[in-house]
Amino acid sequence: MSNTSRLLAAAVLAGALALGLGHGGAVAEPAQEVLVSNPAELTQALAAAQPGDTIVLADGTWENAFLDISAATAPGRPVTVRAQTPGKVVLTGRSGLSLNSPDLVVSGLTFTNGTVPAGKGSVITFNSDRGRVTDTAVVDFNPAEPQTPYYWVYFRGGANRFDHSLLEGKNHQEPVVGNDRGLAAKYNKVDHTRFANVPNIGRNGMEALRIWGYGQWGDLGTEEGAYFTIEHNLFEHVDGDDEIISLKSNHNTVRFNTIKQSSGGLVLRYGNYNTVENNVILGERYPASEGIRVSGNSHTVRGNYVAGVSGYGLKVTSGEHLFDENNQLDYLTPGFVPQPNPLAPYGYLFHYGQVTDSEFSGNVFVDNAKSDMHLGWFYKNHWPGYQMVLLPERNTFTGNIAYRPAGGVSVQTSAQDTAPPLEKFTFEPNIFKRNVVIGGTLSVNPPNTSDGIVVVPLARSARPQAPRSATAADTGPSWRE
Repeated sequence: MSNTSRLLAAAVLAGALALGLGHGGAVAEPAQEVLVSNPAELTQALAAAQPGDTIVLADGTWENAFLDISAATAPGRPVTVRAQTPGKVVLTGRSGLSLNSPDLVVSGLTFTNGTVPAGKGSVITFNSDRGRVTDTAVVDFNPAEPQTPYYWVYFRGGANRFDHSLLEGKNHQEPVVGNDRGLAAKYNKVDHTRFANVPNIGRNGMEALRIWGYGQWGDLGTEEGAYFTIEHNLFEHVDGDDEIISLKSNHNTVRFNTIKQSSGGLVLRYGNYNTVENNVILGERYPASEGIRVSGNSHTVRGNYVAGVSGYGLKVTSGEHLFDENNQLDYLTPGFVPQPNPLAPYGYLFHYGQVTDSEFSGNVFVDNAKSDMHLGWFYKNHWPGYQMVLLPERNTFTGNIAYRPAGGVSVQTSAQDTAPPLEKFTFEPNIFKRNVVIGGTLSVNPPNTSDGIVVVPLARSARPQAPRSATAADTGPSWRE
């Protein structure tokens, strides 16, 4: 072939690609936008949609409308379902949304004054990968009876995102947001969302976020986990459970969130290898407000600011002793009642995991009612039914600052009971480096020492400056004041 022929062939091929000729010579259709006015029209439009298309939901009230979204998509070319005017598509009655195929985007919806249809476990469900729901609000979408259980947002697939939305007024059983127990629910994210006005109705299991995944049963692997990200969210008057954010899996990240005037705290309940960083917790002496509670090993807790909580700034729990060196149940007393779980590695699950090999650095605690850092919290709790006798060990506390204008104990470590049968336990010390306590005192017991904690009189130091916290303007839908 001559050079001229080669150039001509290249030009023809480039023109074909520009026109969207694929294998077999088909021309890719340009992206379409279609307006629909009811669920039947939506179903028809989804069946006809091609990757990159947009389906527009007409403004108005969509009553008893369950939006079951499936479409032909491609990575990088999602099918988008959006409100004609953000916030003006209002779903009421028995309504919901389910994303059922990859690469879907849904935006601009309002769910209010309704409940999910029978048999549906959540208002918004990600049965998908790489899905996104954004610029959306769920407000007072509650059943008649508070014991009726369903989530408002639930993740079953992976790499999904729920963002720039509002979740307000949930008053019934189950968390606001949940991640599934299955291994497919990985790498999901909730960000720039406002959680507000979740009352305490006296029922357990009403967390703002509960993140299940590998690690929930004391699993022994180190690399597997949920890898869930919770960032840049705002929590105000979220009182449903003493665990506002509850991590029950490995390898999650919680960062740059603001928790303000809410009962409960940020809790690493089960799982290991989690990171909690640069969060702001403003208790303002709100009832039952707490800072951060940690169980499990190999966590990183750094750069957080906890001020004015009515409880503790940081609680590092004791762990439960279950097994002897042969992985057989070890009854320290006849009153021990182990917690059976067939999914746990040895058939029983501890109530709390021992905290080891974790890093706590650069956290700031200001004017909290109880201790700023309590190592060994829950020691011998519920004894002898629980065997909560494993004190934290081999953790490092570096560069933390505590400011206590009213005085009181700032750093405390639980003392080991060495009376039989507990005399057989020995623990390695936790290490303190360059920590400062301003205006408070210490209660540090062996094997720990207070080396690495400097106590400074209140008059010699200024109150640490609070970092910028998130506001309603930083979070929630673009269309809602």
